[in-house]
Amino acid sequence: MRRLLALTLAVVACKGERRASAGAAATSATRASDEIVLRMPRGGGTARAYVYPNLDSVAWAVQGTPPVSSVLAFDGDAGLIALVDDEGRPRRIDFRLTQTRIASQSKLTSLASATGSEIFGVTTAGSVTRLTPSGDWTFKPPGSATWVLPQPDGSIVVGSNDGTRTNLWRVRPTDEEILDSASLPRVGQSVRTQLGDRLYFTVDSGLVGVQTRDLSLVKSVRFRQPVQAIAPTPSGDRLYVALRGEARLSVVDRYGDAISGAVELPGPVSELRMDPFGQQILARPASGGDSAWVIGVGNDRVSGTVGTAWRADLPAFGPGATIATVRGEDVIFVGSRDLRQIRLLSGGAKDFWYFFTWNGFRPRSADLDQPVIFGSRDTVTVDSLASMTPDSATPPSPPLRDAAPTMIEPPASYPPPAPSSPPALPATGYVVSFAAVLTQQKATDLAAAITVNGAHPRVAPSQSGSTMIYRVVMGPFATKDEADRIGRDSGRQYWVYESNR
Repeated sequence: MRRLLALTLAVVACKGERRASAGAAATSATRASDEIVLRMPRGGGTARAYVYPNLDSVAWAVQGTPPVSSVLAFDGDAGLIALVDDEGRPRRIDFRLTQTRIASQSKLTSLASATGSEIFGVTTAGSVTRLTPSGDWTFKPPGSATWVLPQPDGSIVVGSNDGTRTNLWRVRPTDEEILDSASLPRVGQSVRTQLGDRLYFTVDSGLVGVQTRDLSLVKSVRFRQPVQAIAPTPSGDRLYVALRGEARLSVVDRYGDAISGAVELPGPVSELRMDPFGQQILARPASGGDSAWVIGVGNDRVSGTVGTAWRADLPAFGPGATIATVRGEDVIFVGSRDLRQIRLLSGGAKDFWYFFTWNGFRPRSADLDQPVIFGSRDTVTVDSLASMTPDSATPPSPPLRDAAPTMIEPPASYPPPAPSSPPALPATGYVVSFAAVLTQQKATDLAAAITVNGAHPRVAPSQSGSTMIYRVVMGPFATKDEADRIGRDSGRQYWVYESNR
């Protein structure tokens, strides 16, 4: 009796452990994307990726990475990072194939990317070229292109400086039709809101902006001094503007297109870097020195100072609510709230650092590596035609002789097969986008409020750099005309872009 009780307890314990393991696996499978730290030697060599906070354990590595000048964008679906090397050439790092590839041998300027897969640049002849892993596309604008700005909806805005004016054209690759155009006073630097609905440009002592959907002008904002740097919040509701020689940041409200406040600073600044979540800003003192002021967006105040050199990659807001700083030969992570040192990476300053989120480095599920067990010919599962009437169903073709090896009869306890999957969406087509927001709940509410022919749009999450964006979309549709009709029937503002997924 005692032995029977012990065996019973052991069986119960094993069942409980299996349930706990299954629950842990399910939790792991459904958790958010991992925070990835990519380190690329500044002089070229082997790039290594780490899953934060395990900065001592390499999750992935690739040899032959060139010296990096800047990172353009990351494509989480394709596992690609677009970057510019120290000679100004566009390259891609492919995490899935573990390769570093050059995107073009041609001399290009104004390199830019919104997705990581598509890289845009301006040729020496003033044309715009799009580089993709599957092929290139070239567009010749009415005037010689000066720069190109890719947009999240798949379109591009091409700019051309002509004397005292800057001409803008909006195009949707690979169509060469000019959808919209605008003319502005000759502009300087540009900045795009993270959701991509507006573009802002500096002109003399002010800002001018356009709506990216049609290049219509928005109200300009004037300042007393020339603009030195701009940092929009991720939602684009506010812009923080540094003016030359002024010890403050002007806060511009995009809804009123006017100055709504100011942030007092210890001195003038020359560069601004916004937290991807819109909670803090790093400001570089114009007087130089190895330091950065940390500004809280919620209260518009300087919360402290951190010691750091300024480079193209660092200081930067890192994973786990940290700020990665450079001090001598080392990289030091400090808490973004209390600015206290969390971790020191000795010799880390020799690398170029880039932070992003992804789930592509997670281990494969053990279920994917299990051998497939087939039923015998006597136990072949009937497909979905079995649910149809004899008159409407077409009899299946007889199996080919010797088309498969002898099948194994499954045990009696083998689980029934899963129902067949619904038909996949078309591989290509046109998608109607109604909105792109930063919270899933807001996207769900918007989708529920839109009805087209009795149907609601769906919410499609996508990764943009280190930020998750939730798009309210319908489609894909076979033709652009059909997608446009759906957009018009909705009675809402919408964008149509070509889908390749």
